[in-house]
Amino acid sequence: MNRNHLPFALCLLTFLQCFFLSPLSAQEEDFIGGEADFSATFRKGQGLEVGFPSSGYVFGFTGLAQPGMNISRSDADTTFALGTFTRRAYLTFKASDLERGIDVLVRANYIASTPLLDAYINYRINDWLAIRTGQFQNPSNNREMQFYEGHLAMPERSILSRTFVETGREFGLSITGSFGNAESLMVKPTLAVTSGDGINSFGSLSNDADKGGVKLGGRLDVYPFGDFDATSASDFERNESPKAVIGWATNYNMGASGPVGESHGEWLIFNENGQEQLPHYLKNHIDLLAKWKGATVLAEFTNAAAYQLDGAFTSASLGTLLMPTEISQYLMLGNAYNIQGGYLLKNGLQIDARFGQTFPEFDQATSLLEVIDAVGGCLTWHVAEHALKLQLSAEYLNYQNRPSANGWTAAFQTQFLF
Repeated sequence: MNRNHLPFALCLLTFLQCFFLSPLSAQEEDFIGGEADFSATFRKGQGLEVGFPSSGYVFGFTGLAQPGMNISRSDADTTFALGTFTRRAYLTFKASDLERGIDVLVRANYIASTPLLDAYINYRINDWLAIRTGQFQNPSNNREMQFYEGHLAMPERSILSRTFVETGREFGLSITGSFGNAESLMVKPTLAVTSGDGINSFGSLSNDADKGGVKLGGRLDVYPFGDFDATSASDFERNESPKAVIGWATNYNMGASGPVGESHGEWLIFNENGQEQLPHYLKNHIDLLAKWKGATVLAEFTNAAAYQLDGAFTSASLGTLLMPTEISQYLMLGNAYNIQGGYLLKNGLQIDARFGQTFPEFDQATSLLEVIDAVGGCLTWHVAEHALKLQLSAEYLNYQNRPSANGWTAAFQTQFLF
């Protein structure tokens, strides 16, 4: 969400430009203190890492800041709207026990009303199996939602991601496996059980119970040409041979109380006894990510449907019976796809373009999901080994059944990874 933080953005921009572009910051510094067995390493874009080599304990501190400005205009209002924002401001702390394969990560967004984003423990049982518990990115969402916000190709996520996902983060447990040969064929399945209520899903009070049941989800990724970095929308490694991952993900929320199944009682539906009877919400995703010699292609498709609607009422007093198609006023139901591609030049310039569409399940004026065409592009300059990123982007939204909402937005964003 865009927020007006111009003073903060300008101060941060000035400080980090001096910090990242100074000759001193261009050096990677290591300090090892003999008997103290202590090391400290700073890498541009990767933050500060402090470790004790003999014991295997490592601590890391990283951050992300995205100040910028945008200009927009709609068909209903032909005047130009100019704004400034700080899209995200993250700080991340990570602690690792390398010998036991245990990682702890805490990440917060300090310009959000609910700052906590990630707080989890990851345990690598062996080379092919890992368990994660806490609040984390749900692996059963679409491919782009598996990318860290600092690794997106464009300042904002695609129309598909913005339609069917909020933050994508939930409290729960996941198990991930890795099978095959890293040089030829890899298969990575993941299973997840989460709260289904999004971030901070247990509400603001200790007696504020979780709404509905749990969300069951999973993802199956197949790497036909061997393993590679599938966590970003850029080919930083410039893979010499073609790489691809084909994925299928699904999640079934047994009691959704918000438009995309990441809300804590945003609205409620009841049974004939006046008790909560929240609808079940199913989302399926199919995606493809391919990289080769600086080029990246991402294709995604999502379908969402609702179940368990019989005998549902819109109020505890049983005044109105919920008709089957009326659930589209509460949940995002229908389909969407996103296709995007980009190319990263050796000098750090990157060009990206994408096109996406959304289609509601029910053709009703009251449906939350509308027929929308989205087309966008972005020019990015990666500086200082990707620690600094300057982006100039534009997006046009075409509402097929509501032309007055049509409009475009252009943005300039500076991103710092530190």
